[in-house]
Amino acid sequence: MVSSRTALIMPAVLFGVSGCAAYDPPVRGDHLSDHYKADLESCRTSSSHTVYIKNADNPWTWMISPITGPPMVRAAIRTCMQAKGYVLDRHEG
Repeated sequence: MVSSRTALIMPAVLFGVSGCAAYDPPVRGDHLSDHYKADLESCRTSSSHTVYIKNADNPWTWMISPITGPPMVRAAIRTCMQAKGYVLDRHEG
């Protein structure tokens, strides 16, 4: 049986991480091209998974992941896009 704490925390975590799905980092390039969209989707998927695994490491990071997760995923997406050769237009916190 699922504990009441888990029943309350799990939707918050899923909601927090899912908020990054629409994030499009400020990089130079044609944001409408199929190549860019494929690279972005790849980075979104890998970044979300990486942050999810990192936050699941211990109970404290898991509980605060709705707060810390989305900024961490956005930063990971920017890093991933830079690794694919895209250049940031401006610094975004």
